[in-house]
Amino acid sequence: MKNVLIGMLSLALAIAAFLTRPTEGDFRAFVREHAERQKTGGMDLPGRRASREPSLAKAEFKDCWLWVEVSVDGKTLYAGLFNHWWDKSGRMERA
Repeated sequence: MKNVLIGMLSLALAIAAFLTRPTEGDFRAFVREHAERQKTGGMDLPGRRASREPSLAKAEFKDCWLWVEVSVDGKTLYAGLFNHWWDKSGRMERA
């Protein structure tokens, strides 16, 4: 009985991940919002903003059924799961 319950909950979690994975439009909105937040927050970082603009033109979106990866030149920069984005590039964000 315990194994059946674990299986049902695992299936429910997988279905939720599949249905709530972010889209390419969600990623573009996320990047725009992040750029606007940097502008209005007083942290003017022109080098960072310039480096992200061209990367969007070359971005490759990989749909992995349960999550989405955004990569540029073979390096995964962002991962999206449960309608949330994670930065996987290793860059430190300045608040």
